[in-house]
Amino acid sequence: MKRIIISVILLSVTAFGCFYSVYAVNEFTAKILDKIHEVEDAFEKGDAEKTSEKAKELSEDWNKFIDFALLVNDLGHALEITSSMAEIHSFAQEGNEELYAACDRAEAQIDMFRDMQKPTLWKIL
Repeated sequence: MKRIIISVILLSVTAFGCFYSVYAVNEFTAKILDKIHEVEDAFEKGDAEKTSEKAKELSEDWNKFIDFALLVNDLGHALEITSSMAEIHSFAQEGNEELYAACDRAEAQIDMFRDMQKPTLWKIL
């Protein structure tokens, strides 16, 4: 009987951890996507200082999250996103028009990152 109770407790803890990681990644990706839009908006308005500041915040937020991201995703995908965040910051400092392409690329990678977390029957099988 003790084994069954311990098994149920372990299953519950594991399930909670899985659901929490999906929730945390969804919340984080929504926050990062909003920050990417803020960078684009500041660039469109021609505010170079605010663009650079927002891009730096974006990069810092990603770097803070990457430790958790490595627990729930593969290193290769996380490094691609890190590279995109660095590009956004670099283009924002230079005032380069390539910022839009870098933001679009980062958005696509972050969407893929979020989709990798969603449990589907295909992924379970």
